[in-house]
Amino acid sequence: MPAWATVLIAFLAPGGVLVALIERMRKENNRDHNRNSDLLRGIDTKVDRIDTRLDGHIDWHAHKEDD
Repeated sequence: MPAWATVLIAFLAPGGVLVALIERMRKENNRDHNRNSDLLRGIDTKVDRIDTRLDGHIDWHAHKEDD
């Protein structure tokens, strides 16, 4: 193998490994973002439900007859 080919391979090989690692991290990042988005939607639903129940309870206190 010519010396220039060895130098070229030594120069390009780490770049290929780096590109593969970056691509893997990008995929994991997208997966994590999707998972967190789903969790946040669930929290939003629960907060809305609690908000509705709390509004009803506050209205009940505001309009109940004094005993």
